[in-house]
Amino acid sequence: MKHITALAALLALTTASIGSESATDEACCPEPPKASYLALKAPVFAPDEDKATVTGKVVFDGEKLPEVKPLEIAEAQAKDCTTGDPVDATNRSLVIDKETKGIANCVVSVVVKDAEVKVPEDPIELDQAQCRYEPHVILIPEGSTVHYLNSDTISHNVHTYAVKNQAYNKIIPAGEKGEQKLTKAEAIQVKCDIHPWMTCYLFVTDHPFTAKTDAQGNFSITGLAPGKYNIEIWHETLGKAKASVTIAADGTSEAVEVKMSEKKKSSGRRRRR
Repeated sequence: MKHITALAALLALTTASIGSESATDEACCPEPPKASYLALKAPVFAPDEDKATVTGKVVFDGEKLPEVKPLEIAEAQAKDCTTGDPVDATNRSLVIDKETKGIANCVVSVVVKDAEVKVPEDPIELDQAQCRYEPHVILIPEGSTVHYLNSDTISHNVHTYAVKNQAYNKIIPAGEKGEQKLTKAEAIQVKCDIHPWMTCYLFVTDHPFTAKTDAQGNFSITGLAPGKYNIEIWHETLGKAKASVTIAADGTSEAVEVKMSEKKKSSGRRRRR
């Protein structure tokens, strides 16, 4: 009987330990913030057309990779941003894989005639956590409402630098949120005037067949019918690029490779007429 009691106690302890580890895993490893809210509003291809996937890569064109310095974060400004660890100083304005030269955070759009984006019923969330915007680039359907969340214990200032949409510049107290509707397609830079290293981009678009490149510069766009398409590429630092892709009748296509490079600096000299 003693052996049975001891075995039951051991089993209970083991089960509790597993449950505790599971709870700890969930607590320590939350899901990453959603980076794309794009969806097709209505079908644009015939039901009998086979749908294909276009894959590709955006790479840096140059022998030497540009130097990207860490963010400058003043200790006084970063006070109370985290619970002990320093603020993440990774500069996400230009992230290039050293081995493959793939460029992260590029927005790749396959232009499809008459394709419309679906506006989500629920607001899209952009969070401010540990004095960083998460995610760094977020894909938003034209006409969506955005909630600017503040998961930190200190106030932030959400300042959007919009051209086509209404500008937004408000203080968001700790634990609260702001709201804005974005009705025009454009790439909007967002900053925090209280913590100047905080920045991200809201990429508002009317192209549902749009994706963001991963850490190695790869992208994948699904649901396309056979045909020839133009491709538009955007990056916050490197600017814009164009490409094209042809999907054969059997649904196959060659992988797309797009090269981007740093913009040439102007000499400042004027040409004589």
